Amino acid sequence: MATGFGIWYVLLLGMLIYRQFLLEQPWNAYWDIALTFFVGTLYVTIACFAKGAVHDTQLIRYGKRMFPSILITIVAVLYVKGGIKTALDLLVVIVSVSVTLAMLGLLLYCLYWYWEKKSDLAD
Repeated sequence: MATGFGIWYVLLLGMLIYRQFLLEQPWNAYWDIALTFFVGTLYVTIACFAKGAVHDTQLIRYGKRMFPSILITIVAVLYVKGGIKTALDLLVVIVSVSVTLAMLGLLLYCLYWYWEKKSDLAD
């Protein structure tokens, strides 16, 4: 099952990158692929945290590494696509991405805490 998801994930991500950067298609040409990719990724992530597949220390360690990577990637892609033209645009992107990632991190932490409590693993 995990291998199948890994293959699915890489193929859909490859399709998105190919259509976005090589074919330079607009979002409305492949929104269904993007939606499938993001909903599937979100489902698997939430399921992993709800079932306790990620430990508290992993969450903190990987979260610290992933936050700057995600932020830099989003800013770089928006800059290349022409979405960031002024310093105010950059500030709006940084703040909105930071708030969104913080809310997602809080949701995942709450799911992990709920799993610990339900499994009687909490101190």
